[in-house]
Amino acid sequence: MSGLPSARESAATPAVASRGKIVMMAIIAGAVITNIYCTQPILPLIAAGLRVDITAVDVVAGAALLGFSTGLALLLPLGDRFDRRKLVLTQIALALAFAATAAVAPGIWALIAASFAVGIVSCVPQQLVPFAAVMSLPSERGRNVGTVVSGIMVGILVGRTIAGVIGAAWGWRAVYGAEAAFMVPVFIAAAALLPKGVPSTNLSYGRLLASLWPLVRDNRPIRESMIIQALLWACFNAFWVNLAALLKSGPWHLGSAWAGGFGIIGAAGAFAASLGGNATDRVGFRKVIGASIGIATLAYVLLSGAATSLTLLIVGVIVLDIGVQSGLVSNQTRAFSVDPKAQGRINSLYMTATFFGGAIGATVSGWLMSRFGWSGIVAFGVALGIVAAAIHWIGAPRESAGRIPSNAD
Repeated sequence: MSGLPSARESAATPAVASRGKIVMMAIIAGAVITNIYCTQPILPLIAAGLRVDITAVDVVAGAALLGFSTGLALLLPLGDRFDRRKLVLTQIALALAFAATAAVAPGIWALIAASFAVGIVSCVPQQLVPFAAVMSLPSERGRNVGTVVSGIMVGILVGRTIAGVIGAAWGWRAVYGAEAAFMVPVFIAAAALLPKGVPSTNLSYGRLLASLWPLVRDNRPIRESMIIQALLWACFNAFWVNLAALLKSGPWHLGSAWAGGFGIIGAAGAFAASLGGNATDRVGFRKVIGASIGIATLAYVLLSGAATSLTLLIVGVIVLDIGVQSGLVSNQTRAFSVDPKAQGRINSLYMTATFFGGAIGATVSGWLMSRFGWSGIVAFGVALGIVAAAIHWIGAPRESAGRIPSNAD
């Protein structure tokens, strides 16, 4: 009656995390995500070591991403039902075991299976994102979510780089062995850092998964965030999947090593995620999402000249990453704000939609590149930006900046 939270409600609310803890969560998230992307730079080494065609080892990388998507869909909702700390620690321990299995895989199919398993349990970073959200004051939620997302992006970049160095020096098996060993300090840090999680629902696992559809159906902010970020992630993947082909066929005739080097340039996106989170706290998610869509679309306008200008290519990469990563955080913060008790399920929906959009973008853009060349990729990216802007604009009259509407809206 006094407006104060009950004892039960207080117990169910994790303590607000210090800035240092949020940064450590970002480091842990970045460390675990390396399990997924460490495979990509060592695929030729795997092909040579196992004496298989390069097409076969591409399945190894694909299995890791497919496993990751599976984990997003099936494991993230468990964070609402069980102690999220135990889930994170269990997944890190399993990642160690599966990475070690990959290191000693006798053949390609065993490696594919191990890679898929590693992918499933490596969705830990997306368990930590809602952890950061519920351990933040509302005025700092965007900033803290952005910090963890920045850690993930840095982990992707550093993971690829270090894996390439280790693979070149000691072989592809050493990369998986290093990943397994790396999970030991990561486990210790997570055990020391993360507080005990308090379940926000007592739904069974089946009912938990069944509750995903009503969340989408009844909450327009979640639907729009999913769709807009799926479109932005399609923009993102359409560029990166076809970059190597552009560099090879363009006037520079640069190899795949240069394509990997552009990842360092794209690291601007890692910092943009944190900046986007801060901006979301200050001016509201609607303005930041709108700006993100505009920046990503502008990037493709710049990239229209990338086939002949290395300068426009470099600037376009930076601008694209800033737009997409800022949108990732602002859309995610918007979705999280709908229901504090469904953070795991909301994140499952959001990230699954994001990666689905990325897969569509990669697939469609590959066909466009083969049929129309780089101009087809640019047209595709601009079209995706326009559709995202239209969806965002249609929702504007029913939602003021930073305010989450009720289901009735």
